[in-house]
Amino acid sequence: MRAFTRIALALVAGTGLAASAQGQALPNLNLETWTQRTTAVGTGVEAPQNWQTTDDLYGDFFGSLPNSTTTVSKTTDAHGGTYAALLTNKLYTLQGASATLPGIMALGSQINFSSDGAEITGVPYTSRPTQIQFYYKLTGAAAASDSAAIFFSLTHNVAGSTQEVAFRGVLLPPVATYTLVTLPITYSSAAAPDSVHLTFLSSNTSHPTVGTQLFVDDVTIGTVTATRNAELQAAVSVAPNPSTDGRFTLNTTQPALLAAPFTVTDATGRVVLQGPKASPAALREVALGDQAAGLYTLQLHTEQGTVVQKLVVK
Repeated sequence: MRAFTRIALALVAGTGLAASAQGQALPNLNLETWTQRTTAVGTGVEAPQNWQTTDDLYGDFFGSLPNSTTTVSKTTDAHGGTYAALLTNKLYTLQGASATLPGIMALGSQINFSSDGAEITGVPYTSRPTQIQFYYKLTGAAAASDSAAIFFSLTHNVAGSTQEVAFRGVLLPPVATYTLVTLPITYSSAAAPDSVHLTFLSSNTSHPTVGTQLFVDDVTIGTVTATRNAELQAAVSVAPNPSTDGRFTLNTTQPALLAAPFTVTDATGRVVLQGPKASPAALREVALGDQAAGLYTLQLHTEQGTVVQKLVVK
């Protein structure tokens, strides 16, 4: 199994804080439910229900913490609903040693420690979805170099051994407004999974920078369905397509549509370009001149729904 669930604990070793000797509906993917729960830092720590946070990970690793790291918090700056999760790189001092800790949020309710390391158990899950989607924004002067990330996997247990069924991990580029990311899921095994694992980190480096902030909201894990509004789709066209220089012009009979923010992903689901909200216009350019030849997916996030266009760079 690819040990992405161990990444969070591996970061502990890089902080400079020395350890002591010691298909299915999944709850709270929209980050609306937060609870006061007892953790390794004591009672009264607010955390997203059904998720482990930095406090759980570092607290269990060290045995206990004198106070919360406050690297994962509830925010009303949400994409949908009332709340979202805010993961922030923060300076933390323990036993006289200080280090910058990333915000870590992992689906599940338990961490298992063994001679093989520490593993976030994830939650029971037996479906084989085709994609994972979520909205995020990433800010801070060092956001690009901090390499915020998401790691997703499906696993199954065989005779006590955890084996990987599917894995997906990507770094997230900085973006100032909530942006939809769609990640296709690639399977390495035909086996039915029994668990799903999902981890967000505000930094995936050994030396995070204080102040980087990752907002996460409205996570969905499921299957792509053909629910697009045909009239909305027909209102936007692209030319030239294919493009030999990577430049595409969006045309529309409804200028408000082209004012919407957009995301462009490559064939693997990696975000390669994002565009902010703009002024209404009948034309808008999308420039992929610095990308390799191949198939790309443009998503216009309009108030009426998402418009999807396939772009081909020759």
